Amino acid sequence: MSTKKHTIYVINTNESGKSYWNRAGVAFENKDGSFTLKLDILPQTKFQLREEKSATKAEAAE
Repeated sequence: MSTKKHTIYVINTNESGKSYWNRAGVAFENKDGSFTLKLDILPQTKFQLREEKSATKAEAAE
């Protein structure tokens, strides 16, 4: 079960420099700190956003 809900925006800037924020979907923060993203432009697709691991156990042993 997710803990926090965030809105995802697409920010477009026109030639005069004015920015337009358009809602693109939602992101839910999971209990383990990762995020599940659901984008309106890809309605049947979910993404997982996780922190990159800096080194594997094999790399750390070297």
